[in-house]
Amino acid sequence: MMPRNSRLLRVTKSGRPRHDTNEALDFERVASELVRSVRGNASRARVSRRGGYRSNSVSRWEAGTAFPTAARFLSLLNELEPERPPYVERFFVRRPAVFETLDPTSPAGVAAFLRELRGKTPIVAIARDSGFNRYSVSRWLEGQAEPRLPEFLCLVETLSRRLLDFIACVSDPRRVNSVVRAWERLELARSLAYDLPWSHAVLRALELDSGARQHQKAWLAERLGIGVAEVSAALRALVASGQVQRSGGRYRIERILNVDTSRERTRAQGLKIAWTRTAFERMQAGAPGAYGYTLFAVSRADLARLRELHLEYVRAMQYLIGESSPGECVGLYCAQLLDLAAKDNVFGA
Repeated sequence: MMPRNSRLLRVTKSGRPRHDTNEALDFERVASELVRSVRGNASRARVSRRGGYRSNSVSRWEAGTAFPTAARFLSLLNELEPERPPYVERFFVRRPAVFETLDPTSPAGVAAFLRELRGKTPIVAIARDSGFNRYSVSRWLEGQAEPRLPEFLCLVETLSRRLLDFIACVSDPRRVNSVVRAWERLELARSLAYDLPWSHAVLRALELDSGARQHQKAWLAERLGIGVAEVSAALRALVASGQVQRSGGRYRIERILNVDTSRERTRAQGLKIAWTRTAFERMQAGAPGAYGYTLFAVSRADLARLRELHLEYVRAMQYLIGESSPGECVGLYCAQLLDLAAKDNVFGA
């Protein structure tokens, strides 16, 4: 059985919501609907046979009386849609090296996927946020036991806050009834991040613990180092997207969405350029910060290893950010690690 507190809503130690607080998700229901969406127009019996089951297992999965393991579900998806790119390639910007030799639909592949999401997050924190006991979480991550599909979905949300993006990697979220509204809000917020980058900075600033009761826009502008006009434009867009509400002349967060902006590579590249330009402009202006560079000669293998170390650092940083309280400042992290070669580049095209 799923633990009672296995929901989309998570709260930081300070009591501030991490993301969408409007609805809670029933992961068993999501699992059933996800199976139904993947089945499409094929009969349950036919899909069951396609997956190698003698009984009509798919019927029980859709009814919620039984569930496949995550590996069985992903293997069945491969059987039904062999032309669909592997979910790991769609979920990650770059395919993790572990999947060069490991089938992501195998039990070992599922465990490796969860470990990639885990990063440096302690087992005790995963257990706390998911509602599962530490023993079960540890066994799932090490591949000593297989999570059923609802448990897997809960872990994906707990470890990455990107369950909706995962669902989009294996199906059309608009065909999974219980996540349709949340998906529409996420897509709207994602578009806003692409079109108006400072809107997300303003949203982060609204999370800060502030005693300011008057001149809120001016206070937000001061915290971010931008003009009041930019803050006003961002607030209007955030209100229109439903992420912020205006009440009594003040703005407050209505819901916080964990928005992954890597899905559209061209627009994501534009965002990286915009924020790197912001860091450059602040450095030119002499703003305090940690700026630096190192030029070095290194083997191709070690440069690839440096990239992995960088990713490990980013995961540890993300965990610390998620646990930090109270909110007192808005930080900007920009980093560049590259092979200066014009051809035969370690990082590829």
